[in-house]
Amino acid sequence: MFFSDPMTAIVISVGASGGLVALMYLALKISRQRAAQRRFRASRINDPLMFLINDGAVVDANYSGHFYLASLGQGEMRGLKQTLHGQFDDAEKLLTPSRHGQMIRAVSRDGAFQAISETAHSTVRLKIIPQTSALPGKEDVFRLNALEGELETLRAATENAPYLVWRESSSGVPVWVNHAYLEAVKKTFGIKAAREWPLPRLFPELRRGNPVRLSLTEREHETTEWFECHSIPLGQDSLFTAFNANSTVKAENQLREFMQTLTQTFAQLTIGLAIFDRSRNLALFNPSLNELTNLPVDFLARRPHLSDFLDKLREKKMMPEPRDYRSWRDSMAELEAAAVDGSYSETWSLPGNLTYRVTGRPHPDGAIAFLFEDISAEMTLNRHFRQEVEMGQALLDNMEDATAVFSSSGVYLQSNKAYRDLWGEVPDDTLSASSVTDTTRVWHEKAHPTPIWGDLRDFVLDQGDRVEWTGVVQLRDGRNLDCRFIPLSGGGTQVIFRFGGDAPVETKRLLEVV
Repeated sequence: MFFSDPMTAIVISVGASGGLVALMYLALKISRQRAAQRRFRASRINDPLMFLINDGAVVDANYSGHFYLASLGQGEMRGLKQTLHGQFDDAEKLLTPSRHGQMIRAVSRDGAFQAISETAHSTVRLKIIPQTSALPGKEDVFRLNALEGELETLRAATENAPYLVWRESSSGVPVWVNHAYLEAVKKTFGIKAAREWPLPRLFPELRRGNPVRLSLTEREHETTEWFECHSIPLGQDSLFTAFNANSTVKAENQLREFMQTLTQTFAQLTIGLAIFDRSRNLALFNPSLNELTNLPVDFLARRPHLSDFLDKLREKKMMPEPRDYRSWRDSMAELEAAAVDGSYSETWSLPGNLTYRVTGRPHPDGAIAFLFEDISAEMTLNRHFRQEVEMGQALLDNMEDATAVFSSSGVYLQSNKAYRDLWGEVPDDTLSASSVTDTTRVWHEKAHPTPIWGDLRDFVLDQGDRVEWTGVVQLRDGRNLDCRFIPLSGGGTQVIFRFGGDAPVETKRLLEVV
């Protein structure tokens, strides 16, 4: 096999010990210039590469140098810069004229090549020679051919990867980049910067270490792109990858805004909120929780465990005192289990006439939330209302006349003891949904027929203006009842029964017929 590229010959001359970087470079040159390599003579394997550089341009080169520059397929100086930066540290010194004319020597990072730079009259003479003149054996050539296919696959994969991949020397200079990195350079620094070598660093602050998130600002649209950057050490060099993280950043910002909105909303609630994560540590709470439970803010901020939270409540006497600690701990375990099922709801009566309604609710991912609601005012109002109802009932029971009260919709509301003694059958409680129709049916069974009951039903359900009226009915035992029907505010009706009085003429006629 003949090699038309001197630099390729140099790589082969180092054999298998030339290093991974040299092998990768060789494979790339082989894939690009296979036809030219076959025409190159084996006798030129050890020819050095020599270049004359003046005013930032290659003005001359030896035969091997000319052939090598032609094989790059791009601008001479740009191609030479890219090659040198890919192989040597501080490659720019080799191309820059020395002020005092001293000779500069440099060895490639893999130790395969040596570069010698000399300056005369502002012209740089650059010479690149191999570190060894050993010719490759058949085994080395076969090994290189086997690596060629694998390296071409790796090159295609990295070149077409949708994320940024690049390699930097120990001094931070990019020595190899993929297509995505080059496109990012164009968007960030412009097309001109992408045509020069070495390429600018996209992330100057990036160093080896843990993954970091960094941003780039596009030059044309002034938009910010976010990237998750990772690093892998490769000897003295570093291999970096950067994945687009715009979706992640957007999702995190939306989540942060949502949490801020949620926090502001929770802060306005008068109900204390405590959310525990799946590990049963306090994940979120609002100011009302601190106000209702008297738990210190610093204690809540430390994200205590649920058991510690309940212990602190017990210590502050903000939960019912248990009979014994063991049963209390068991009840707390049951509390947690009930909250997970969404069935926990209790009323805690606390010292100082405080009453809390505590509710447990399950949340996604195994979290649970407890709501602490101060219902002391509600309970006080209920107690006062109950006392008033009981007092009103007592006043009614003290009346000698039987009385009953109906709502505007004809629902039986209340009666007294005299009423129950008179009519006997009474609903189970004062809030029963018995109607005036059901009630008058009972009255009809114990009294002689009379149109008064029908008139009463119409009177109770009448939504217009009403006036008080009276009537007399006769019980089946012969006693007469004076009936008084009184309209109440809100559409209600009160009925009062009193023994005595003569039966009306209509009633007497009905009795005679019977």
